Formats: sequence, structure tokens, C-alpha cells
Amino acid sequence: MKRVLLMALVVVSIFAAQAQVCTPDMTITEPGVYPDQPDTAYADQPYSFNFQVLALRDTNVVFAGQNLDATIDSVRINNVIGLPASFTFQCNPLDCMFTWLAVGCINLQGNPTQSQAGVYPLEIATTVFARAGILALPVPDTADGYELVIQGDGSASVFDVSANELRVYPNPSASGKYTLSSNQPLSIINIINVQGKSVTYDATPSQKQTYIDLNSVPKGIYIVQAYLGEERVSIRLLR
Repeated sequence: MKRVLLMALVVVSIFAAQAQVCTPDMTITEPGVYPDQPDTAYADQPYSFNFQVLALRDTNVVFAGQNLDATIDSVRINNVIGLPASFTFQCNPLDCMFTWLAVGCINLQGNPTQSQAGVYPLEIATTVFARAGILALPVPDTADGYELVIQGDGSASVFDVSANELRVYPNPSASGKYTLSSNQPLSIINIINVQGKSVTYDATPSQKQTYIDLNSVPKGIYIVQAYLGEERVSIRLLR
């Protein structure tokens, strides 16, 4: 009986640990890493953010100086390079092996401090396991261009974009309506979902404020692509 109970506790512990990592978004059908940037972290507030990952099925690799069409068996996440001290990452699946058959996710966690305020360039180091004919080729790769921003003021409504102030409220919004307030002219280019697809929206500019209505789209994460002054920015909205 003790052995049965012990085994049961081990199984429950494993499932509990996996449930705490992250939940894959099974609505994603296009290969890629979503969203394109992690959420802003705030000093003295626990941080948790999920990347959603769907691997490519086919790719092109270089072997012995030749370009070969290859089928990807899986992609392993080796590391998230550039994370501040005390930040860690975990995957679902737990072995960090992703395929084109199902969406997986990467969870970033940490407890940022005031002294860590700043911008941290991130790189996702991977190994792609591809097959080209009879060849099985592990190909190291790195996805870069990600930035983790840690703000030191503890405010969850201010986004730092090269010293230009931009406020978004409420965020999240139950009604799907948002007010964007800035000290620079704001020009919205597009609004996309986590799959990179454009969605329908209404935007009404008014002096230093812009009103956005996303009432017609499902609940989720949306990215506003815009110009703040002459600088292109991305603004994350929670619906």
C-alpha cells in the first residue's frame, strides 16, 4: 500500500510540475515563435511570460557545401541567452523538444530588482534535427532579435520606448477598448494576433490620445504596430 501511495504521489507531483510551466496555445497553426517580443517586466514584481512555439516541418540546410532540402524531426531549445540573474526558463514539453505536430511553449520566470532595470537582448539557442535523404543532421541555430525590458518604477501601464513615454489603459480591457496616451504623435500601422494575422479594429486619434476598439475580436493577446514620432514600436494589448 505504501508503495502504491508513493507512486501515486510521484505521478501527481510530475503532472503538477508540468502544469505550472505553461499551457500551449493549440489555436496556432502557422510555424513560428509567438508573440514576437516578451512582455515588459517590472522591478519588485514576479515575472512570468510564455512564448508559444510551433516548429517548421521543412527547411533548407547546408551539408558539405551543398544546400539540401530537409525535413525537421524536432527542434530542441538549448538555452535562452541573455536572461538577467535570477531569471530561468522551462518548457512544455519538459525536455524542450518541439515538433511541427503540436504547439509547445517556453516559460520565462524571474524576480527583477530595481538594479536590473534596463533592456536585455535575448537569443534562443536551438538544435534542429533534420533529415535529408538518408542523412540525419543536427544543425545548431540561434533565433535573435528579442528584448526583455525591465522597468524600475514598478508601473504596469508605462512602456519605455527609447525615452518616449507611452501609456496604455486599461490593459487588459474587458470591453476591448483602450486609451493610448503619448507625448509624441502616434500613428497606428496594423494590429495583429499572436499568429501574426491582421485583425479588425477601430482607432480614433485625439490630440495626444488614441482610442482603440477591439470589441469585435476574441479574447487574447494582440500587438499594435505603430510609429511613435519617427520610431517604430510594438504595443501589447490584453483583451
